[in-house]
Amino acid sequence: IRSSATLTSQTVIFGGRDKTVHARDSKTGDTLWDFVTKGRVDSSPVVVDERVFVGSADGRIYGLDLKSGQQVWQYEAGGAVVGSPAVAEGHLVIASDAGVVYCFGEKK
Repeated sequence: IRSSATLTSQTVIFGGRDKTVHARDSKTGDTLWDFVTKGRVDSSPVVVDERVFVGSADGRIYGLDLKSGQQVWQYEAGGAVVGSPAVAEGHLVIASDAGVVYCFGEKK
């Protein structure tokens, strides 16, 4: 395990040393899905509604479908994403090791 886990009522999601985001059933431990990134998973995943967001050392922020683990969104951050995403007031905030902070969400 490389990152802290995030939980829903049915799922445990964490980043592994194998460049993979893993989702396991919280009751049985059975594999629900695995998603392989192009670099090591350097941030803890965060769940927002039906999406899982996680940053990687490959300079990408990945958005995955919570139920299937399929990639539904990606952002090229340009530097390793080593801090965990944060969610506040409908916005996703994440930073890269290049010193750039990104904020995604609707303008208010």
